[in-house]
Amino acid sequence: MANSNAFLQSLVKDTQTICTEKFNLAKTALGSNNADIIALKKEMDRIFTALNKPDFWTNTVDADSEPIVEQIIELGSVDSSHLDGVVGKIQKMLRLLETNILNPGLESVDADPATSGMNLQVLDALRLTRQQIGIRLRSFAQAGLDLMQDTEFQTLQARQDPLVVTYREKLKADLIVSKQTDVIIIKRLGDLISATETTDAFKTNYSKLSDFIQTKFPQP
Repeated sequence: MANSNAFLQSLVKDTQTICTEKFNLAKTALGSNNADIIALKKEMDRIFTALNKPDFWTNTVDADSEPIVEQIIELGSVDSSHLDGVVGKIQKMLRLLETNILNPGLESVDADPATSGMNLQVLDALRLTRQQIGIRLRSFAQAGLDLMQDTEFQTLQARQDPLVVTYREKLKADLIVSKQTDVIIIKRLGDLISATETTDAFKTNYSKLSDFIQTKFPQP
């Protein structure tokens, strides 16, 4: 197992635990013979069986953990007295796992060896920084500061997410020539984000990451 997958493996375990917990609440409320419950159980088994295979983690998985952390926070807020939409929330979580971890992991087996070494370093730095973002979001939520409900952060996130997607695509296709300073800047921002103690400081450094990524492919 690549050491860099340790956080993602931990996240998968947390996700499986919370999905199972909320699934059991939904099954109790709707009944074990409910069609949605039956279909959801099959989907959970499919996703988690694949993710729990040891050989899945042989290569480094280039996955974005932030959206998964966000959904963990949302799903974790569901309790036995407010089960409206819980099946849909679990389904959303499963889609995020498949899109952000399972599919990239399967693709990593046949990863394009043509991607330049420096671009691979930038991809790794970006992945780790986005993991640090996810960790801080979860920490803030546990402290009663859920940024998923913060209008200002929602705006910042709506800007950064598509930037990250585009940046990843261009790096993988070698459409960007990266430098060592790119790796240093991204890692430095990740460290700053990881060390933030206030939501204001978090949002400031989060915005700086977006600003930096934007410089790599400026809009006309």
